[in-house]
Amino acid sequence: MRLKVFFQLVLITIIFVILIAFYYTFFNQKNEQAKDIFQNDLKKDDILIDDRTNKLTNIEYNSIDSYGNSYYLNAKKALLNLNDEKKYEVKLEGVTSIINLRDKGIVYINSNNATYNKKNHDTFFYGNVKISYLNNSIISENLDLVFSKEISKVYNNVVYNSDQLNLITDKILIDMVSGDIKFRMIDKNNKIKFKTKHEFIN
Repeated sequence: MRLKVFFQLVLITIIFVILIAFYYTFFNQKNEQAKDIFQNDLKKDDILIDDRTNKLTNIEYNSIDSYGNSYYLNAKKALLNLNDEKKYEVKLEGVTSIINLRDKGIVYINSNNATYNKKNHDTFFYGNVKISYLNNSIISENLDLVFSKEISKVYNNVVYNSDQLNLITDKILIDMVSGDIKFRMIDKNNKIKFKTKHEFIN
């Protein structure tokens, strides 16, 4: 009788162990499957994020305004934003630009980076900006060509050089229609510094 009870207890214990093992194995598989699905969803999200941008190389843009001025823009690399809110915005690297001002001459611009708007052609150059116009040159960190407002702004560490003078200022404003140039200091306590061939004025 005792032997029968012993075998029954052993059998119940074996069944109990099998049930526990099955339970943990089944739920571990479910958890792994859920984890894999989650990781796959993350990968799909990454792909969707990548699909919102499009990388191009050696890209060019050309335009002519109502005054007959032409604008050429070239970049070694371009990143198109496919997001609806910024679909006209292009990020550029290794930028070269040529502006042919009718009856006034040609302006050459180089910069490390720029943001270009394909709709209104507004271009925001930044990083080691170099501007050359006739015998004049300007070095700065930023240049905003705002065609929609017909004005250009040169700012941040501005150095202006010509045959007649060297000048340091905070900001240069250029009227893109008349060609008028205004020099401005952001800090009113500072003065525009310039040097002519004859003397240094502080």
